[in-house]
Amino acid sequence: MTTESKEDYYDYGYENGDYVYICETEELLHTRWILPTLYSIFFLVGFLGNVLVIAVVTKRSSRRADTFILNLAVSDLFFVLTLPLWATALAQDEYWSFGVSLCKASSFIIAVTRCASSLMMAVMSVDRYVAVVKGKKMHPLRTRSCSLVACSMIWVVSILIGSPSLVFRHLQVNTSACVDPDKSSSSFILPFKMVVIFFTFVLPFAVVLFCYGNMAKYLWNYFGKQVRTKSSARKPQGGHSWLRIVSCVVGAFCLSWLPFNTLNTVAIIFEKPDTTCSTRKAILQAIRVTSALAFANSCSNPLMYALLDAGFRRRAQLSLPRLFLTCRSLLPIPGWSMPTASMSMKSTSTYTDSD
Repeated sequence: MTTESKEDYYDYGYENGDYVYICETEELLHTRWILPTLYSIFFLVGFLGNVLVIAVVTKRSSRRADTFILNLAVSDLFFVLTLPLWATALAQDEYWSFGVSLCKASSFIIAVTRCASSLMMAVMSVDRYVAVVKGKKMHPLRTRSCSLVACSMIWVVSILIGSPSLVFRHLQVNTSACVDPDKSSSSFILPFKMVVIFFTFVLPFAVVLFCYGNMAKYLWNYFGKQVRTKSSARKPQGGHSWLRIVSCVVGAFCLSWLPFNTLNTVAIIFEKPDTTCSTRKAILQAIRVTSALAFANSCSNPLMYALLDAGFRRRAQLSLPRLFLTCRSLLPIPGWSMPTASMSMKSTSTYTDSD
């Protein structure tokens, strides 16, 4: 390739003391203020919402379904705790001012929680599939002990998947941005990226499609042949409510992360020496946009619980005084009075109370 043709792909620049061709990404108008603002909103809503979910669920954590909800809320909470760091970096044109240790740690947390959330959604889909299609045949596997084992295995796998971030994440020399190394720095990078996409996107998405596709087929055949008597119509209502809420949670997760993971897959495919600089810029800018949609998922689950589950709202109202009391003891603020619960009825939640 001649110098003239190479200029169509890259710009001139210095890197590590050598005169090389560098593809410099153009700054988008939304990078400096829209994305940091969105990340800050996601942090506030996600932090408060997931803390409330954890407080509600831990008040009665003996039920099997609460195990998945608690682990999902913990994963989302750890995820949103990293957002202020990335919002600050984006506001400073990706300049990472927190040191290489926090660069590695925050990237590790994102990798672990991203994988844990994905696999948790897959396990929740399998749980619903077994409950709807298999029924009592698989009841011995639908216990709280099995749920704890499944969640523990998910966290172990997620930690293993996220561990390379502690090794390979670094601060870029010329921009001080917290980035992954390119594939030329190690033969391990490309296989690792493909493994991450498989466990955080391909495998969970395939499991979700299989489970919900078969559930839809089963329910369609069941209600198409079922005679609608009053007793039979009244029986599946709780199951339908539980299925609707889980479907919304899983659906929101897929819609949030599908564009981001798809573009990351495209970025790996186009990570070739002959890829034009304009193509790389377009892919990177699209990833920045879809990352905001993906990060929004960390605060969507508590909102869906509150909107779709009346039992969760009642339990949340009962848990708020305890939360305010805890916060007041930790952060004494003059004039901050603790709210009182206006009701104490027993919760009949279709989601968080389901066994």
